[in-house]
Amino acid sequence: MARQSIRSTTKRPGSISRASAAYPRKRAVTACQVCRARRTKCDQKKPSCSFCASIGAECNSDPGSLSAFDPASIVIIERLDSLQRKLDSISQVSLIDGAIAPRYGNDRDNNVHLNNRPLGNFLPENLEVILKWPVFQHLALPVVPTSSKYSPAPLCSSTEAPSISDELHPEACNRWLDAFFRHDHCKNPILNEQSTRRLARKVCLEGVGWNTESCLVLLVCANGSLACPLSSPSVPTDNVTSSLSNSLFTASLKRLGPTMGSNGVVQAQCLFLAGVFLMSNLRPFDAWRMFLQSLSICQSFAYCSQPDPFGDDRSRSIVEAEESIYWSSWKSERELRWELGLPDFHDMGLSTPRTFPSCSESCGADSLRAWCFYLSEISLWRLETAARNEIRTIVTEMRAPVFEALAQIADEKVQQVIAWQDSLAPSVSIAQHEFPTGGDGDILIFILRGRTTYFHELISWPFIYAVVNEGEEAPRVRQWAAKGFAFHLERLNINQPGFYHRHHGTWLMMRSSARSAFILLAGAQASSTSELLPPNWQGAVEATILMLQFCSIAMLSML
Repeated sequence: MARQSIRSTTKRPGSISRASAAYPRKRAVTACQVCRARRTKCDQKKPSCSFCASIGAECNSDPGSLSAFDPASIVIIERLDSLQRKLDSISQVSLIDGAIAPRYGNDRDNNVHLNNRPLGNFLPENLEVILKWPVFQHLALPVVPTSSKYSPAPLCSSTEAPSISDELHPEACNRWLDAFFRHDHCKNPILNEQSTRRLARKVCLEGVGWNTESCLVLLVCANGSLACPLSSPSVPTDNVTSSLSNSLFTASLKRLGPTMGSNGVVQAQCLFLAGVFLMSNLRPFDAWRMFLQSLSICQSFAYCSQPDPFGDDRSRSIVEAEESIYWSSWKSERELRWELGLPDFHDMGLSTPRTFPSCSESCGADSLRAWCFYLSEISLWRLETAARNEIRTIVTEMRAPVFEALAQIADEKVQQVIAWQDSLAPSVSIAQHEFPTGGDGDILIFILRGRTTYFHELISWPFIYAVVNEGEEAPRVRQWAAKGFAFHLERLNINQPGFYHRHHGTWLMMRSSARSAFILLAGAQASSTSELLPPNWQGAVEATILMLQFCSIAMLSML
């Protein structure tokens, strides 16, 4: 009986599922799904809790979609949901980074911002992008990546160029030095003329060595042998590869390897001058490589890293040399990187060097004029960079249509350029009535006037793009688009005196002129935009086409 009583009072346990044994019982879900995901308290207001209402999210408290799963599956689902949220947050950060990154090169498709338009709609693009505009699609224009057009050929051909001996003839060397300092060095005064001439005399007397100093002298001579006034015809293209200038450059390249083995001002100067020679020979990609390497050497200078570059008892001449080569390398690398469509280094390329280069206290009249030009060009570069960053900020941070804000910015920037022009020294003034008609100094005025066209292109770009590609009809937008077309015609007229002159900026002048010509042609494709074009634009475009035909033959002969 006792045994039977025990059996009757002991209850047999029911079946226990594996899931309930492994996980504690989950309490009823009362918070909405958003607050549950955030692991925060939900006030359960209806139809939307306070947090969901503040962010505009859908507030859903129905746990029905989870009720059919056992606790183990629910844990897995929640882990997956957490991972998904992390991936979404990473994607958002990437999109924001793409929106604020510089608009250089091939990052155009990644530029997403609050206006949901590519940043290229608001900041200038290079020629290859313009040729892909919808207005040109019916023409089926062939577009080849710019950087691939000029890179396959070697920098020089030692088999075609005559070799030089270990000695430089003093008379020829002085002639090249005179041409270099009169026509080339004034654009980028990175050398001390007196010390460079002394160094050249030493190399002529002792012979060309395998050192950095000999490399510098050879590069100065190579550039000087190509230099000529703006009004004079350039060296014929078919004579370049077999000319003495190419043999001087070939000899300098053989000494450039040891030069790059150490960091110093002379090393950076050699690389920069090599880039200048390559630009004069229409080799932009190879020139960019030289400018980039020169700029990388400059990063080791105290000018870039120390608050007081004159500290540690550093001489004024050393600081001036560091400042000038850094600025010249920076400007040349920046404009070529953009024009070649090369990728950028995100925000690092958005800032100009922090201070202006210093002018030497011993500057003569000619050297002082060169420095006035140099500082004037740098100040315009700084204005353009600041304007580009300001436009980028407006476009990436404003939700509403931005054209009214951009028009206001454009009006302000035009006044800044006028103030900049009024502040120029008389020797480099670009006022129309003061533009010289002859003489060796014309090239400086020519370059400064051409540099202003980049600024005008920048501030008018959003409006031209909007009317040509988006059919924008707002009066303020069309008004600024008409100004933009007039700016591009002005560029062609400004550049025309240098259409057949070969120098450091020839290739960039060709590209900017072609870009302006195609923008004017884009405006002529529709009656709604053709009425915005300035008078006599066809003649300027035809002159540009003739120049491009001439230069294309020259470039093909160089490859």
